[in-house]
Amino acid sequence: MKFEIKHIKKSFGDNQVLKDISFEIEQGKIYVLMGANGSGKTTLFNILTGFQKPENGKVLFNDKNILNREPHLINMYGISRTFQNLRLIEELTVKENVMLSFKNQEGEKWWKALMPQNIYKNEQDKNKIRASEILQETFISDISDHKAGEISYGQQKLLTLACCIANNADIFLLDEPVAGVNPIYRDKLTKVINKLKEQKKVFLIIEHNSDFITEIADKILFLNAGTIKEYRNYAEMREDEQVKEAFV
Repeated sequence: MKFEIKHIKKSFGDNQVLKDISFEIEQGKIYVLMGANGSGKTTLFNILTGFQKPENGKVLFNDKNILNREPHLINMYGISRTFQNLRLIEELTVKENVMLSFKNQEGEKWWKALMPQNIYKNEQDKNKIRASEILQETFISDISDHKAGEISYGQQKLLTLACCIANNADIFLLDEPVAGVNPIYRDKLTKVINKLKEQKKVFLIIEHNSDFITEIADKILFLNAGTIKEYRNYAEMREDEQVKEAFV
């Protein structure tokens, strides 16, 4: 799997937020995207997932340019993301949220409504089994029947990750997955992410928690003044004078 970002540029009026963003993501690696507030991190996520359009550039997935495609089409390539506002369906149960995240469900096809229910019952049964497995993998199987809006914030963060897994993601774009989460759930999120890394999944993560970043990152991408600079680790990044100035 190849995922390459080439020469992305994005402006809002006279403010050029992204000047010339290029980097390549390797399979089975965890990248942390850092930068001061307003540096363009979420804008870059929005471009990579089709929610905003840049003035220039390419996003290559296995050498195919997927830039400017609709979000649901980009998702079909195996690119899934989370948001700071989580976007869970709070009135549905934890398990129902995961069930809705499976791709290409036979029951969603309009013409299946004209046929007997048992045509797609087997698929639903398989999805229920897989959903239970995912909830076990993400440490929230004990609350599978609880409404998503009634569980703790840390559990909700795990649920958003569970939904990405159910979505059959190969590339995970996570927006501050451990922000506001206590150490117990931060450790659980770290374990889930590392397990997925062992399965050769790719992560691009916006995060500020230094302990989490130090523990998990294979590479740091620092966004500043519209450009990206790469670092081998968090300690190397913190020693850079430009990084220090960016946070002043």
